[in-house]
Amino acid sequence: MIDVFKLGAASVCGAIAALTAIVAGLLSDARLQIILGRAFCSFIVSGLVVYIAIFLFDRLGYASIIHEFEENWKNGEKEEEQAVGDKQETEENSEDSGEAGEETPQEESDSSEEGGFTPLQADELRHVATDQEE
Repeated sequence: MIDVFKLGAASVCGAIAALTAIVAGLLSDARLQIILGRAFCSFIVSGLVVYIAIFLFDRLGYASIIHEFEENWKNGEKEEEQAVGDKQETEENSEDSGEAGEETPQEESDSSEEGGFTPLQADELRHVATDQEE
């Protein structure tokens, strides 16, 4: 029996190929009969190629990769939702305490004194001279 997914994927890829052939034919000012013939041929050929590729992909056992990917994707979405929920809770807690907002600028200034980020000064930069100044 023909699998609906395989047939649908082949049809979609065939339709895209046919539309591409139609646009290319219209841009090259070809006759309508030639454009439609090429579009039909590209639909059939690309549809068959995609259907056979999916069939072989499924037959050789690579379909398990897709199922594993889908499971990992769903697990990643669940973990992301939990992380977003935790982040929202911490933001709500920090908004409730007004002292937390005042401490962050002091911590940043302390880190620059301890060897953290310091802005560059113009006299500390090296200037390179080129030979084109002659």
